[in-house]
Amino acid sequence: MSLYDTNTVDAIGIDKENDHVTLALIDSEDWANEEHHLVLLQEKLNSYLSFNESGEIITSYKEAEGKAIEIAIHFKNDIPQSCINFLGSVKKIINEAGFMFNYHIG
Repeated sequence: MSLYDTNTVDAIGIDKENDHVTLALIDSEDWANEEHHLVLLQEKLNSYLSFNESGEIITSYKEAEGKAIEIAIHFKNDIPQSCINFLGSVKKIINEAGFMFNYHIG
């Protein structure tokens, strides 16, 4: 998947160890244009939030019903400080919306 496919959830599944649903966002873009990259990331994350808040997650993935939901970004490349700062704000917003947030690099 791609950051450019803003209306697509890249991957969804059950984390059996923690018994919650994970929506994975796969970010394989480079950081040559940090500002543009962050805008794309924000748009994609907004789609993930909308997918959850609208209840579409339950109609699309029945196994999600009654489970906690995590949004996790998987970055292929190292991330710049601007992204780390952005992710701090993202975590707060996603947590306030009632969902978990995590990210992985590499």
